[in-house]
Amino acid sequence: MMVKKILITGASGFIGGILVEHLSKNSNYDVYGIDKHIGLSSRYQLENTSISEGQQPILPPKEKFYVCDITDRNQLLHIIQDNQINIIIHLAAVLDAETVEKINYINCDGTKILFDIATQQDHVEMIIYASSGLTVAGYFENEPYSSLIKNIIQKEPFKKLTINDPPIPSHVNPSREAYCNSKIYGEQLARQYSSSDGINIKFVCARFGWINTADTIKMDSFNSDWCSHRDLCQFIDRVLENQLKLKRFQIYFVTSNTDFCWLDTGNCREDLNYVPQDGARWNQLLTKM
Repeated sequence: MMVKKILITGASGFIGGILVEHLSKNSNYDVYGIDKHIGLSSRYQLENTSISEGQQPILPPKEKFYVCDITDRNQLLHIIQDNQINIIIHLAAVLDAETVEKINYINCDGTKILFDIATQQDHVEMIIYASSGLTVAGYFENEPYSSLIKNIIQKEPFKKLTINDPPIPSHVNPSREAYCNSKIYGEQLARQYSSSDGINIKFVCARFGWINTADTIKMDSFNSDWCSHRDLCQFIDRVLENQLKLKRFQIYFVTSNTDFCWLDTGNCREDLNYVPQDGARWNQLLTKM
């Protein structure tokens, strides 16, 4: 098997570090990374997760890591071309704590620049785009989903959202709405490129559930779409293993196996044989609250 060269954007971020560490253990992959900084992810502070003194992000070897802004077209082009990258895992993005303008610039403009460059390279085979379950967060504004976010047990079965349900952004505040829309835009862009003549790259849009720094179910917040670090890594493994079988464009919800999960992962199981290894039962959560 030919060694695949994988570029992870946002490599010094929280999820980036998980995947750099995981994929680097596999001799079939040669892992590269880019990020605009090398500091520890702000997610630890935002989620009040304790860190050890001097803790640093997990990065590829220094000769395979580049300090590069996702909007720097020229540097990005050279990194992808010079290293003959085969697969891109696109994680680089700012969170909904930023301004609308910054979210649109990084998450939308940066993604388009990356897709523009990648689709012009014969050696790039696939892009795994980190979308989000928040693409459908607007459903929380109506029942039965609005009860789920309050941790209210559902007495009647409810319809899980599938990839065929139209995305609806959250309207909680302008930045949250902009973040949701930026992920919807990335998916639309991937679909557009995948259907263009002369482009042979496969696009996988992964609507990740809640991946937190503590890697555990939190008792005081909504957890039905939780995704463990182990299940995140399993999903990426399954996509890479099934690359040749995949359609040119696909969307997957990616979560662990938690009671009252409102996202349907059926096509993920059917296409990739993805079976969550982690999860939690509702009665277990209640006994800990």
